[in-house]
Amino acid sequence: MSLGKAIRAIAIFCVLGAVASAQQPTVLQTPRQAVIEMMSGGDAGLMKHLTLEVQNKFAHAPQDSTLMSAIAMARATGMFQSFESGPVLFVIDNPQQNEKIEVRIDNDSLRGDIDNMELSFHASRDGKEESLPVGFRVALNLKQQMELWRLNAVTLSVRVPLGDPRFYEGPLFNPDMMARARALGSDPAASSSDAPVKIAPLRAVRLIGLAESLYAQKHPEAGFTCNMADLVNIGKGIDEGESYSFVDPEFSGGVYNGYRFTLRSCGSKPASTYEIVAEPLNGKGKAFCSDATRSLRSSIDGSGATCLATGKLATR
Repeated sequence: MSLGKAIRAIAIFCVLGAVASAQQPTVLQTPRQAVIEMMSGGDAGLMKHLTLEVQNKFAHAPQDSTLMSAIAMARATGMFQSFESGPVLFVIDNPQQNEKIEVRIDNDSLRGDIDNMELSFHASRDGKEESLPVGFRVALNLKQQMELWRLNAVTLSVRVPLGDPRFYEGPLFNPDMMARARALGSDPAASSSDAPVKIAPLRAVRLIGLAESLYAQKHPEAGFTCNMADLVNIGKGIDEGESYSFVDPEFSGGVYNGYRFTLRSCGSKPASTYEIVAEPLNGKGKAFCSDATRSLRSSIDGSGATCLATGKLATR
């Protein structure tokens, strides 16, 4: 073959290769990668994978940040890891309390431009898997729009083991709450009351800790805060279908449900430490406390100083 023919052959080969390359479809992000970006990419990552119709609605109306705050809360509860392969999708690790929650993919069904992903939750403590008091599963429905996988629907299913006596030993079963519910059902006057149910002091300390983590994420130049008013409405959750704030406006005054809540030890900005104590106003009862490790502790003498110094780990 002459040099000229060889050059022409190479040229033709390059042209055909370029045409074939141009005809190849764009490599799309997998549904799994899209879910990971939703959880780890902040508000922008979540917005990117909402349907175009929802994005258009948010563009012309105030956003309801409940969903975004819920995702931020999940990230704030511990060390958050994601995995692009294998049965585990996410791990939320709390090394201070040797606790870990795994989100596993039980099924991933792709049909055309629709993907259905079934997720389950598994908890472990000290390396041993523990049964959750309530079986919780999530099914994600994603659809392709403009070469992106977008969240189309979420199905939640809950299995409550009422036949298992261990269920009634956990914090989800609260006899006082059930008695209050029965009273509301039998007393029409009580059912008309608009008084909100007060949050228990230990749970309040935990929620303040979550709000601190969210505040530090949103304000990296400031870090943690020792001004309780800064934490009001910083994060939201959903309980029994109702949206609630981690830190109710009533906390701004420092007194809530018979306890005085105090934030301190923040240091210079950006603050990397804080301490929260909850002390009974009448001096009778347990004191509760926590810090940037979010380890919950209590002391029976009602003193926040004792709680921080020698308090015992509290779980409920």
